[in-house]
Amino acid sequence: MVRTRNKKEKGKQLKELDNRISLKLWLCLFSLLVATTASATGVIFSTHKSRHLLNELQQLERQRNGLQVEWGQLLLEQSSLVSQGRIENLAIAELGMKIPATENVVVVSGD
Repeated sequence: MVRTRNKKEKGKQLKELDNRISLKLWLCLFSLLVATTASATGVIFSTHKSRHLLNELQQLERQRNGLQVEWGQLLLEQSSLVSQGRIENLAIAELGMKIPATENVVVVSGD
C-alpha cells in the first residue's frame, strides 16, 4: 500500500511538473509571438517613415531646382538691366542727358 501511495504521489508530482513545463512553454511561445509582432510593427513603421522622408526629400530637391532656375533667370535679367549701354540709352531717352564733350570733362584725383 505504501508503494501504491508513492506511485500515486510521484504520478501527481510528474503531472504538476508537466503542467508547469507546459505553462512555461506557452508563456515562452506567447512572449516570442509578442516580440515578433513588435519587431514587425517597428519594421513597418520605419519603412513608412523612410518612404515619407524620401518623398519629402524629392519635393525639396524639385523646389531647389526650380529656385536655381529662377536664380539664373534673375541673374540674366540683372546683367541685362545693368549693362552700360542700356543705362546710357535710358539716360539719353528718359532724362534727356547728353555725353559731354572731352573739353568739358574734369577728372578729379583721389590724392
